[in-house]
Amino acid sequence: MAPHSGKLKSETKAVHVRSLVRRFAAKTILDGVDLDIERGEFVALLGRSGSGKSTFLRALAGLDHGVEGTGTLETPENLSVVFQDARLLPWRSVIENVTLGLRGAAGQEAGRKALVEVGLEGRETAWPNQLSGGEQQRVALARSLVREPALLLADEPFGALDALTRLKMHDLLRELCARHRPAVLLVTHDVDEAISLADRILVLDEGRLIEDLRVDLPTPRDHGDPRFSEFRIHLLGRLGVDVPRRKAA
Repeated sequence: MAPHSGKLKSETKAVHVRSLVRRFAAKTILDGVDLDIERGEFVALLGRSGSGKSTFLRALAGLDHGVEGTGTLETPENLSVVFQDARLLPWRSVIENVTLGLRGAAGQEAGRKALVEVGLEGRETAWPNQLSGGEQQRVALARSLVREPALLLADEPFGALDALTRLKMHDLLRELCARHRPAVLLVTHDVDEAISLADRILVLDEGRLIEDLRVDLPTPRDHGDPRFSEFRIHLLGRLGVDVPRRKAA
């Protein structure tokens, strides 16, 4: 039986999931997931490889047609997805990639404004192969936000970037989300990335949510803050990584 999927009528929630199950052949990937995400809330989803993170994101995005499953899943009609691979069309210019599906002068103006926001003003006519990996992901972010989505789904969007570029993209994503206020579900393997960006962190293990942690740290987040370290140790423990605590001097 296919799960019930629908568009949200709630003015406060961006995601409503109840008893969501997903199966591939005889293997259950998601096993009774319940989740609500409020509008404007930034949620990070952690989990070991094979825990079901990307399957869950694809279910929310409506990209798993024909997969066996049950449950209730409701999302806004206006949502966007950013993947680890920028997935730009190589035969289209930067501005054409950003405004894909938009028409007229209003669409072009929105695309130019989006490129200014991601720091690519003046690169409208560049081709994707002329951009660095970080610049390509900036274009992907501009494309995802140009339509002002109520929900932004991000599947490890910075996983292929070097460490310095990734930190810069964290700052950019934080700034863009504060400005546009979409709800965000960020799938990541990086515990520090999750703590740096999210209001709330979930841990998925064998298809079930085993942690729902509110991150009440001031922003921007200070990695040297002892509470940041406490969050890291706790989350790594939930992921099966034993981190010795430092003994007091």
